[in-house]
Amino acid sequence: MVQKQDISDLTLLAGISAGDEAAFRCLFDRYRGRIYTYALRLSENTSLADEVVQDVFLKVWLKRKDLAAIENFSAWLYAIARNRMFDMLKQQAREQQTRDTVQQEGGHYANTTELHLLEKEQQLLLRDALAKLSPRQQLIYNLSRDHGMKHEEIANTLKISRNTVKTHLVHALRVIKDHISPYINALMIGISLLAKFF
Repeated sequence: MVQKQDISDLTLLAGISAGDEAAFRCLFDRYRGRIYTYALRLSENTSLADEVVQDVFLKVWLKRKDLAAIENFSAWLYAIARNRMFDMLKQQAREQQTRDTVQQEGGHYANTTELHLLEKEQQLLLRDALAKLSPRQQLIYNLSRDHGMKHEEIANTLKISRNTVKTHLVHALRVIKDHISPYINALMIGISLLAKFF
């Protein structure tokens, strides 16, 4: 019996190109730890490293038809991870700059620890809401919101109709809204208290 570790990358890539999900899982298991460690060294942030792993392998799956043309898959994979990490770090820097600007222009928001906690809470609420979606809805939402793909691009990538994409997104947004809405008032109260006392 052939063990997973004995299957070459080329064989797995050929399978993935043909839509073999088992081959994709095998490749994911083979490289997940390496990409996570690499991303963690770059960012020193476990959450960012986890997100990079997800984004990298999502791209592998979306680009599966082109995998056969990649000469050095390992180098290609690390390049994607590096570029994605740099994008995320630049985004973090922009967000920090925005927070610094708010601090300078409004003394009410001097206590960034509380603001950071509120932001974290919002992120956790969104994550919990996304967990309620079906895998297909999560994928479509991710392609639309995180990767900026248009409905038609998503439809072509997933081989489904634009109406199906739209239906999934509408449902996803409804689930997210229903999950987050009860917490909005609490968040607004928290922000008001920060403005009042700081």
